[in-house]
Amino acid sequence: MPPSASPGPGDDDNGPRPPGSSQDCGEGEKEIIDAKELRRCGRGIRRLVTLCGTVTQLVAEYDRRLLRSEPNSDDGGDCDNNGNGDEGDEDMPPEKREEVQRRRSRDYRSYLELVKLIPTLKDRITDPHGGARMLYYARLLDCANNARSDDTARVKPIIANLLNNRANNPANPPLDLDTREARGLQNDFTGRLLCPIMYDWEDPAVRAKVRDCSDGHNASNNYWLRCLYEGEKGDPEDVEKGFLKSALLVKTFQMIFTAPSSARGNLDAERVPGPRDRQKKTPSKRPPVAEQLRMDGQVTARSIAYAAVQMHFALCDATHWMNHYNGFNYEEFYEFIIDFFESDETPEGKAASEELYNWWNKQVFPRSAATRAALGPISARHSSLALLRDQRRARVSRAPS
Repeated sequence: MPPSASPGPGDDDNGPRPPGSSQDCGEGEKEIIDAKELRRCGRGIRRLVTLCGTVTQLVAEYDRRLLRSEPNSDDGGDCDNNGNGDEGDEDMPPEKREEVQRRRSRDYRSYLELVKLIPTLKDRITDPHGGARMLYYARLLDCANNARSDDTARVKPIIANLLNNRANNPANPPLDLDTREARGLQNDFTGRLLCPIMYDWEDPAVRAKVRDCSDGHNASNNYWLRCLYEGEKGDPEDVEKGFLKSALLVKTFQMIFTAPSSARGNLDAERVPGPRDRQKKTPSKRPPVAEQLRMDGQVTARSIAYAAVQMHFALCDATHWMNHYNGFNYEEFYEFIIDFFESDETPEGKAASEELYNWWNKQVFPRSAATRAALGPISARHSSLALLRDQRRARVSRAPS
């Protein structure tokens, strides 16, 4: 599908109405409500749940666990790599078995994210009309893929504009906003961003080897990329330091989930506004994607991984969206970032992930992050009711006896 492909205002209203709609309104109104909700949920699947997977695939992992009666599998427990083997798993080589278990764990966590996005999904799963259920799944994926293509098309020029106009080390020559064809490893500027930190891109000999994929210099099977690091610099001896703290990655996330204007924050501070910048712009009436998808002011491993995929793809020279391009596996890249957050179940691993989540929340949802920090573990409802009780008690104590 070309990156410019996107659904029209009524594209998702065509075809039979999915089952399970409200019985409290007229048939025509139910049709509209169902189509809008299906479109909202479907467009969140690639952004919050899975980059390339299907609803059927995730539901199958839920069914597998349910059939095996795994403890707590219905309420979100047992998401680690233990206790979820199938008959025959013991015959696999250890590395293969570990990878299979990790995939199952990842699919199940994605299923939980899917249920969070579509709370009525469990009702759909148990719908006895299999044909209607599969049609519903197919329409969800149509909306999901359209949203991914829309994001790919939108990120392409904005990334170029950000890199062309940044104060330090702007793209030279400037990147073409309308096409990715001159980007990628063959471009000295974007090639540096796509290059793993293990290779010295500034060395012309090394640069040539990376481009030719010779002498073990492969930029497609190493995901410690400069574009993912704070300051676009990483330490091969400490790959975790600064990883996923790239300013460009944060801005890409903002383009997709909050608003394009929030991604321009640093850019606007780096240059004098021109006449066009001073013109009044009509604010969009559509809420940000994060609000539409009810992210509640918190990032997730999958939303960060999705932004990383879109950023990397905007830097390459592919003409349209592909799951694999020039040997680079975007699905595996996406899963690698998810595993970076989720695969280490040790206390140290969980603490490191939580620290990175908090850092991200402060970057992209600063108000929500500040509110949570101020309240600590106490909810806003609890603290507000406590204030009400205290004031009532104070009034009673001041009242004449």
